Amino acid sequence: MITTLISRQVSAFFLALALSFAVQAQSTQPAALTPAQLRDMATLLSGQEPSGGLPNPVRDNLKWQIYTKEVQNNWAEYTKKIGAPMVNWANQHLGMSTDTVFYPFSGPDFTTVYQLFPQTKRYVMVAMQHAGRPMDLSAHSPLITDQSLEQLTSAWKLFGTHGFFVTEYLERYYYASQGKIGASTFLAIFLKLQGFDIERVTPIKVDTNGEIEELSTETPLWSSVRFNATKNGQPIVLDYLRIDLSNQGLQTVPDHYKFIQKMSVHPTLFKAASHLPQNSNFNMIAKAVLDNAPLVVQDETGLNYTALSQQFNSTLFGKFVIAHQAFQNYHGDLARAFAQRQDVQPLNFRFGYYKDGNYVLMVARRK
Repeated sequence: MITTLISRQVSAFFLALALSFAVQAQSTQPAALTPAQLRDMATLLSGQEPSGGLPNPVRDNLKWQIYTKEVQNNWAEYTKKIGAPMVNWANQHLGMSTDTVFYPFSGPDFTTVYQLFPQTKRYVMVAMQHAGRPMDLSAHSPLITDQSLEQLTSAWKLFGTHGFFVTEYLERYYYASQGKIGASTFLAIFLKLQGFDIERVTPIKVDTNGEIEELSTETPLWSSVRFNATKNGQPIVLDYLRIDLSNQGLQTVPDHYKFIQKMSVHPTLFKAASHLPQNSNFNMIAKAVLDNAPLVVQDETGLNYTALSQQFNSTLFGKFVIAHQAFQNYHGDLARAFAQRQDVQPLNFRFGYYKDGNYVLMVARRK
């Protein structure tokens, strides 16, 4: 009897302790940031000083100056060599406004989709990297701030010449420190550098109807995220979703496939997609875009050229002889098209993987 009573008391104690820890964990989730706080957060992440000055964890960190120079130098180089020429090209060859643009296999590359489609109201980006919370450099210990600045500096080192972040490194940044630098951190940086004010950030998921559902900001893990932002008084929505776009992934989560089918009716961008849309393991998303999209803008890593040509009229820009060395079995048909077609137009900026000066853009409009 006494043993039973003691056992019950011990169980009650541990239950109360567990509930206490759960309440504590819930209370430590950061509250939703105000628009002013979001602007300061994005300003810091972009290597600039907020109007109220630098917070202590950043001001006292020697790596801050290194980081600011890395961002400034790489962004200036990117803008000169890639960004500004891309904007001019888009104005000449796209020049369209649309409510929504779909960018699968995007990583956190908001800057490309925005520069190609600057009049869009909603950008939908899909990739495998965790979104996470946008990192607030002012809210962490000196150790985490130090680690995070080092990782962010590393991420920026080659952006000026590449125009993208290396995919395998992005997950490393998320898991490498307590700072959890996910895709949303880079999205916040790009929004700021492109002149946007972030008004609101919230986690999201895809519901059973294939629609976006906003979640509480107290949600512990943010796999996907929505940004509401404005520029010159014009609002945009940026949705970033962590979705496995393989056939197996879409079959395993039918709600995601419903969502992909709904997004595929919009203009679609493929860039640096590892040739996955040409892989038979990804033919569900490829077919959805081929069957539904009114416009496809892509490099050589997007949809198969022959399949694209059956349903779209395409204009080719740049030069293409062979794919990146990691994917040389892909796109022999595209190489033949570049060799045989007499209407190929020039391209004066890098787009996608390095291929010894062979950079490709295709604009495909449905027949």
